Amino acid sequence: MKKVIILDRYDRQKRVAVIGKTGQESLQRATILIAGVGALGSYATEQLARAGVGKLILIDPDTVSLTNLQRQALFTEKDATKQKLKVEAAADHLHRINATTVIDCYPTPLSADQLENLTFDLALDCLDNYQARDLLNRAAVRFNFDFIFASCAGTFGNVMAISPQVGPCLNCLFPNINDLKKNDCDLIGVNTALVPMVSAIQTSLAIKYLVAPREIAFNQLITVDNWQLSQTNFQISKSANCPVCQNKHPTLPQVKNQQLRLLCGSQTYTATLRTKLDLPKMINFAQKGNCLKMAFKHFLKLSWQNHEISWFPNGKVLLYAVASSQEAEMLFNRFDQAITQFNHERQATQP
Repeated sequence: MKKVIILDRYDRQKRVAVIGKTGQESLQRATILIAGVGALGSYATEQLARAGVGKLILIDPDTVSLTNLQRQALFTEKDATKQKLKVEAAADHLHRINATTVIDCYPTPLSADQLENLTFDLALDCLDNYQARDLLNRAAVRFNFDFIFASCAGTFGNVMAISPQVGPCLNCLFPNINDLKKNDCDLIGVNTALVPMVSAIQTSLAIKYLVAPREIAFNQLITVDNWQLSQTNFQISKSANCPVCQNKHPTLPQVKNQQLRLLCGSQTYTATLRTKLDLPKMINFAQKGNCLKMAFKHFLKLSWQNHEISWFPNGKVLLYAVASSQEAEMLFNRFDQAITQFNHERQATQP
């Protein structure tokens, strides 16, 4: 009789003394929320899935474009051609890498509701703008969770594990965060090889947090320069006058319903409609207007006035390939008015 050999896919990781069998079990029980599935987030999701993390929550409203492929993992030219949602494209590829990892997808901008109501052990800040980072940081104080901040620009990267209840928060690190918000969409560029280097540090801290949380230094900022191949660690102090982490219930940024926002590094705008329709009613609207391109489980792709629009059941819309904020505002207002009028007419015909 032939001897059956059962392979353990995590055998090599269990052999690492600081992880072992117990540490691997901790990873497989864990849930990590990943805010942003672009450059850093795409690398992080792949490494965490390969490491055996039990569940990943992916949050990102954007679609895959050709310019993403220079610095983002997982995605392919086929994903870009189809303009697939990043979270869904990532989930497809991750399932082929590790079918046992549960992937929850949220193709929307990060929100306070998500951070309050979703259950997770750790969050990763893989965001590309300080508006969302400020929200994540304030929510971490208010809802009592930890996260790992990471950023890339040019040839420089930063990583820091943040526990506002223990050490400095993001506002302590960047007291001028409101000024940083003003430059969110300044395109500095990023060296291709920098991203996996920074992501590896962020992912290493995530694994360490889940396996040996007491060994995490919540006051250490790690900076790297992948051109000079240098790394420097700084000790960051908690600010006694920090308006965020010294306040146990900091205010959370409120997004105006119809506020147009440009997604960084793109010609894509996001906003929220006044009228929220469920999926069947929205399909009916699109079919009547002959503007339905594709219907998916969680969203619709529409062609409206020579522009592609993605619609989501929570009322969020993405407007693609829009040349200016003025054009985006005009396009959105017309679309918003058309849906509002459709809903009024529908209600008027009901008995």
